[in-house]
Amino acid sequence: MTGRLDGKRALVYGGGTGIGLAIADAMHAEGAAIFLSSRREPVLQEAAAGFGISSPVGYAAGDASIPADVERVTELALRFLGGLDTIVVSAGAGGRTPLLDTSPEEFQRIINNNLMPAFLGPRYGARHLVEAGQGSIIVVSSMLGLVGLAERVGYCGAKHGTNGMVKSMALDLADKGVRVNAICPGFIETALALEVVSQEADPEAVLEAKRRMHAIPRAGRLEEVGELAVYLASDAAAFVTGQAIAIDGGYSVR
Repeated sequence: MTGRLDGKRALVYGGGTGIGLAIADAMHAEGAAIFLSSRREPVLQEAAAGFGISSPVGYAAGDASIPADVERVTELALRFLGGLDTIVVSAGAGGRTPLLDTSPEEFQRIINNNLMPAFLGPRYGARHLVEAGQGSIIVVSSMLGLVGLAERVGYCGAKHGTNGMVKSMALDLADKGVRVNAICPGFIETALALEVVSQEADPEAVLEAKRRMHAIPRAGRLEEVGELAVYLASDAAAFVTGQAIAIDGGYSVR
């Protein structure tokens, strides 16, 4: 199926790499106009060039955890796209945070880099979706926003908080034509994930363990997450809001 997002205009935070870029690519393939943002401009330039010249993709560097940056990026996206009806927030940070030896500073870093983008993107963009009369906000959370995991108190706390925010924002906007949902992926073999695994003593064993931790014993694929995001942005999902949707191979039901 093609053209499911014809006429849609999407601003994608964290869109330079990984899941965010995969979502932008899937939306673009279905007809959406795209504006990317992430911290690093050279990464954005390379990502935008990958879409080709027939349907140019806009971009602007910014930190999605800083209000002034998000406000600026939102305005630039509005000018480039001529309006806005889709916001994707795929910006965040993780790390090992055991309760007994994690510094407050490291805990705060993970909280800020996950919760602030999930708040600021909708905070500065949602009114434009309301003005458009319809819209979809999609926040990339995690399967660890649905369950707990040892030594991840910061990340689990942030992603559980993200899912709670999504439910609250969905209620704020439900009668205004704007839907808000979270995607909760399992382990996806992004370039960053593979780089982190490569630093382990036995990378192959760690990678295989991460694949097999899902009930469906493999890693998730970027295109699978992109497909779910396309659905949530499309008119086919017009009755779906306030949901934290797992795409985790059954991990969270164990």
